[in-house]
Amino acid sequence: MSANPEKTAFLKDIRSIRTYLDKPIDNEILKDLVDAARMAPTARNIQPWEFVVIDDRAVLAELAETHGNGRFIKDAAAAIMVLCHKSSEYYIEDGSAATQNIIIAARLYDLKSCWIGGCKGPYYENDDIPMCEGVPCIIPPLYDDLCTRLKEIVKAPMDLEVISIVSLGYSDEDFKAQKRSLNEVMHWNQYAR
Repeated sequence: MSANPEKTAFLKDIRSIRTYLDKPIDNEILKDLVDAARMAPTARNIQPWEFVVIDDRAVLAELAETHGNGRFIKDAAAAIMVLCHKSSEYYIEDGSAATQNIIIAARLYDLKSCWIGGCKGPYYENDDIPMCEGVPCIIPPLYDDLCTRLKEIVKAPMDLEVISIVSLGYSDEDFKAQKRSLNEVMHWNQYAR
């Protein structure tokens, strides 16, 4: 089989979109997005995820007000919060795979989306957080409060971790982000510059 870039073209135009039209998303589409998410690959088939679909304007507004990186959630037609049980060793990877499935499935329905980081996002932005082997040694109290508040808004159990919130909606926004070239990022057999 030879390469056919047209098969992956829809993937190559996915971008983080933060402006949405005032147009609702059918519940059956939202269900299908979660169905696609639950079929994501998962380490040892543990499937540590839970999904909260939010289409209530008041809840979307509260999430937008609470999460500093997601002020635009209030304008989305819906959002899906991906949560994972922290008892699973690979809950971040599993929740990230489910999140990506939501984004890809949304694009197939002509929806635009934005992946808003969950409880791990700001660690790397704060130089005051000591790192242990690439992950934070401690959970910053202010961010721990944010995660608690996000879970409270959707009435999720506190033993779950917020992996992501995906805002969703129809949008006229379309931009072309500058991406590094394929030759610049791909290496054959060994990393070489």
